[in-house]
Amino acid sequence: MHKTYIKLLRLSQWIKNLLLLFPPFFAGSIFNNSLMENGFPALLAFCLAASCSYIINDIKDIESDRNHDGKKNRSIASGEISVSTAISVAAILFFLALYISFQVSTNFFLYIIAYLLISASYTYFFKEIVILDIFIISAGFIVRVLAGGEAFGVPVSNWLFMTVFMVSLFLASGKRMGELVSLGKDAHTHRKSLSSYSLSFLEGVLWFSASSALVMYSLYTLEHRSRLFYTVPLAAFGLLRFIYIAKEGKGDPTEVLLGDRQVMGVGIVWFLVICFVTYT
Repeated sequence: MHKTYIKLLRLSQWIKNLLLLFPPFFAGSIFNNSLMENGFPALLAFCLAASCSYIINDIKDIESDRNHDGKKNRSIASGEISVSTAISVAAILFFLALYISFQVSTNFFLYIIAYLLISASYTYFFKEIVILDIFIISAGFIVRVLAGGEAFGVPVSNWLFMTVFMVSLFLASGKRMGELVSLGKDAHTHRKSLSSYSLSFLEGVLWFSASSALVMYSLYTLEHRSRLFYTVPLAAFGLLRFIYIAKEGKGDPTEVLLGDRQVMGVGIVWFLVICFVTYT
């Protein structure tokens, strides 16, 4: 039974919340702050809020998920957990996230509220609106970075903000392309907006956002710490590899990061190089 609830929470998606650590990590101050006092509660609050939003989304999409080869096995769609039980779990997560976030700071609490509102607006209003849907997804990533800056007391630079925005736009469009390729002619039955997207358009968005992200990241490294500029080729490889995978019909960012050896490998090297440059 506990495995069913773990699946309901989508723990693998919590990796996205590591974005909260980006501001102090790049600032070289992550070890100067108490992770137990600042980082852990902040991460926990966002993880609980994220799981709450995933449950609400699964309840809303229960019928379409049952017609999807992969998503039909989700806890709610498969009937392993009833809708009423899922609502109760979501409510508990909601209030826990708010309580913990308020202990971090008032502004961090407001970021949690903003994230939950963005997630709810996506689920109930913007998910089926072409282009706007991927922008709303991107907004969720941006809020995480800004919340991390607040939790750790580190200002988020304009270049970091734009880099994260372009990368999140890149990932969101890649996910849509992956869905469009994998679902084929049945794509519109799962998500209405997919009937309005075309592969050529999404590929254009991928190349546009990837190019912009690379430029923004390059400028950020030069402004922030020039030796980080040598991590740009690693970032370029990661972006190109994701485009290749998305065109194969596997564009879920979390699955790619955890499931593709090349992406995971270059990510680890990128992380280690940044650690060496920033903390030595």
